[in-house]
Amino acid sequence: MDLKKRKKALHGLVGAIGVVIAVAGFVGGMFTVPTTIVLTFAVWAIGATLVNLIAS
Repeated sequence: MDLKKRKKALHGLVGAIGVVIAVAGFVGGMFTVPTTIVLTFAVWAIGATLVNLIAS
């Protein structure tokens, strides 16, 4: 599997996972608001970094 060609799709997947966490925290009430914010941005930042490192 050539990850360079799938880099954009992997970034989309990381973004979608962040949105799911945000919705689960804000709408679903699974986490407190500060925890939801930290988790969402952590997934986006760490996920994007990992995609860039692995797919380059």
